[in-house]
Order: sequence, then C-alpha cells, then structure tokens
Amino acid sequence: MAKPQDDNARLMAGTLAADPAADTEVMRAPGLPEPIGALVPAAFARMRARHRHEEKPIPLPWPTLNAPLSGGLWPGLHVLVGNTAAGKTQWCLQVAIEAAQAGTPVLYIALEAGDVEFVARCLGLLAGMPWSPLYHGRTDGLETLIATHGEALAALPLHVQLAPPHGWDYNDLPEAVAALRATYPETTPGARPVLVVLDFLQIVGGPAHEDLRERIGRAAYTGRGVARTHNAAVLVASSTARTSYSTLTGKSETGKPEKAERLGEGNPARFVGLGKESGEVEYSADTVLVLTQEPWTDNTPPAGGTVCHLALAKVRAGHPDWVELRFDGRRFTEPASARGGTLRV
Repeated sequence: MAKPQDDNARLMAGTLAADPAADTEVMRAPGLPEPIGALVPAAFARMRARHRHEEKPIPLPWPTLNAPLSGGLWPGLHVLVGNTAAGKTQWCLQVAIEAAQAGTPVLYIALEAGDVEFVARCLGLLAGMPWSPLYHGRTDGLETLIATHGEALAALPLHVQLAPPHGWDYNDLPEAVAALRATYPETTPGARPVLVVLDFLQIVGGPAHEDLRERIGRAAYTGRGVARTHNAAVLVASSTARTSYSTLTGKSETGKPEKAERLGEGNPARFVGLGKESGEVEYSADTVLVLTQEPWTDNTPPAGGTVCHLALAKVRAGHPDWVELRFDGRRFTEPASARGGTLRV
C-alpha cells in the first residue's frame, strides 16, 4: 500500500490543489460559539422581511408612541414602570385588547385581578366606560352592553393566566409561551408576532429560596429568553420604588409641586432604574417606558383626564423620547396637541 502523501509531497509531485483548504472544514475549539457566518443568513432574511413590511411590530394604541418605537413593540423585553394607581394595568390591558382585536395572539398573566375583575376591565375598555360599576353590578343597561360587546370579547385571541392561590411561578412562563406559539404558529420567522403581558413583576412567584430581587431578576430574564425563542413581545409592568414616587409625579416628598423634575422635558433616560427591586432588569431590557403624572393643582382632575408623560427612557434600537397622554381612569388617549413621537433611528 502506497504511503499517503502530505501536502509537501503533493506540491513536489505537482498534484497539490490550487486551494488546499477548499475542501476542509474549520474546526471549532470545544466551547467556542459559532462564527458570525452561522448567524448571517437568518438575520439577513429577517432584515429583508422587515424591509418589505412582511414582518411588523405590534402597534400600540397611540400613534405618537409608535413612531419613536419604529412602529410598536418588536420582539424583546419591554418594561413599563409606574407608581401605584398610575394606571399601569389599564395601560397594559388597553395594549393587549387592541392587539387582540387586530388579530395578534395575546397571553395576559394577571397576577392581581380575579376572573370577574379581569373580564369587567376588558368589557369596560370595549364599551368605553369605567370597569368598577360593571364589577359591582351598578351599571344600567348591563344586558345591552353584554349583548353588544360580549361575543366580540369572547372571540378575542386573548389567553388569560390568573394567579393561583399560592402564586404563579415564573418558571411556568416558557411552557405557557411555547403553548401559545404552538397554537398560533408562524409560516416564516417573524410573520406572526405574539404579545405576552406580565402584570406585574413584583408579585411574581418563584422558588422559595430566592429573595425578592433575585426572583424579579430571574423572572424578567426568563421573559427575555422566551421573547427571543418564540418571537414574542414581552411587556412587563413594574412598580416604582417608594423612594422614587415623587420623581414620577413632579412632586416633592412633602407633596408640593416640584418644577425641577420637568416632566415631559429633558433627557428621559434619567428615569431608568426607578422600578422597585428591578433596576438591573431595566438596564438589560430592550425598552423601558416610565409612566409619569403631573400633579393636580386643586385636587380636581383636569378636563380630559390626568396629564401623563410617558418617558421612553430606554429604546435599545432607537433614542429616548417623550410622549404625552391623558388618563381619565378608564383609558389612555392622546391629546389633540400631543407632541413627541419623532421617529429617530
């Protein structure tokens, strides 16, 4: 048997290929990640699909907010921070209802609301009325409202996870989102986004050995993981740390107006990190939205509702910005004079 020739022998014999490495495969060292070339084809395909508007984000109910977000919520982790009673649940639910009405599958993890409250909130949004009279049975014309909106509400692709008696464990999130995606599959990656809402972060459950900060962090990173795996926009509501309450209301700790806060002005990035026990989560999120409210001057809500300034404190694929909204206790709307929402990418 002839002895195999090495490349030097082939060179001397004139049989060495023009490119000796043409048929070889680059070996990776154990533990070395794939080179960028392994990511390029799929990434380019997604970029082209977005360029052709075949893949779109989940639009939000407010056009001036969609603009700085390049159309709405893209796949990733989005954190909404706000004080207690600032309207975080109504904001998230309004996003969820309008997304579901447009055909986007939604998984809403409601860790505070019971079944009657949750349905009453949804019916109130569809009917354009406060939800509490529906909840307490103090609504005239209830049967008419149910006849008008009940069938449409029941038909929405809105799946609801209510908190069990001992709390909902964030470790159940991957299975729940996988089931959502299996129910609503995509023909191509990015063709059908899904929305997941976790309301809210500070009361999520987890293993008993984890403290609050660790549990919150792991829950948020689990959300970020399922967003990447299943092409989901994960929206997480987070309470403000009590030491930051005055910052988000334009008041000093004594309750007096604090003009120095300049709500709606200045660099909104200064509001990153105000969430209770969730500062590092916000720094790792794709988007951080902070809901601020101007104080009432005479304890009476202004006409059209409380003036709210939504700080786009962090936009990973864009720039911080401000959007002005109004909240009348039922829903958030844009005032006729709304400013902000300048698309800058």
